[in-house]
Amino acid sequence: MQSSVGVQATRNADSPATEAVNAPAPGRPREIEAATNIYFVHPASRALVDRLVTTSLTPNQISIASVAFAAAAAYVYLTLPWPWAAFVGLACQFAWHVLDGADGDLARRTGRASPIGELVDGVCDHVSQALIYIAFALVLQRSVGGWAWGISLAAATSHFIQANAYETGRKSYRHWVYGAIWMRQTTGTNPSANPVARGLGNFYIAVSNLADTGGARVEAAMEQRGAAQDARQLYRELYQPVVKASGILDSNTRTLAGFASMLIGNPLWFFIFEIVVLNVALGAVTWRRRQADRNLVALLSLPGAENPLPQSD
Repeated sequence: MQSSVGVQATRNADSPATEAVNAPAPGRPREIEAATNIYFVHPASRALVDRLVTTSLTPNQISIASVAFAAAAAYVYLTLPWPWAAFVGLACQFAWHVLDGADGDLARRTGRASPIGELVDGVCDHVSQALIYIAFALVLQRSVGGWAWGISLAAATSHFIQANAYETGRKSYRHWVYGAIWMRQTTGTNPSANPVARGLGNFYIAVSNLADTGGARVEAAMEQRGAAQDARQLYRELYQPVVKASGILDSNTRTLAGFASMLIGNPLWFFIFEIVVLNVALGAVTWRRRQADRNLVALLSLPGAENPLPQSD
């Protein structure tokens, strides 16, 4: 049976979807993860955290350590000859990805997850990426002069918007499907919080809202239903393909694109990929997300919306 807005689903009380929405909130829901994370980055991060949980190291310290590996990658790209710069730089960035995944995993496993930690993680991610962009711009400057900095700035701006849209989609998915809390629910609720951290958090949320223009309507529709299982199942049904598809905007894609461009011998191709290909992908993901927003609000507004998922005969 198909609904009036074209959404199909077959669910019952023992279905995988029902089990998923009843489970504790996972840090990384497998159904929305990229293959590079599932098979490479996350296993390495988990193995590292297995050793870190017995130490005094904090998640924020791991976040800061990840920046050191990004700096090492930037240095390698600038100083090593071809093709070693590409391969050693890729190894350093892989280490950065592992640490970037380990900080959040360590926070969850030690009960130290917090909005401040989430903010530190985000800031460290952007600093790390900025170091790589600066290195690529310096390499490109050797061939195109000062134009390299304008191209790099355009790519970095695109990256900031793309990454925010990607993370917003993932965190909203974890919130509505699994009940996980993120900065959108906590920023501004603690008047005693550090003013700088609160200001940065508010800025992040403002950009997040621009990336998710239908978020307010979705939030109102979902909150009206509270934590109803059927609404969470519906959200999963509609948004899981969208969030999965947005994986092209993740940092793994950029790392591989950067490696390929350095292997070719010209980081200009990385910047073109960022500005052209990933912005086209962002537009496609945004369009699909807006469709899902309209469908969700419409289905939750139907008569009998206490069971909005269409059932098979």
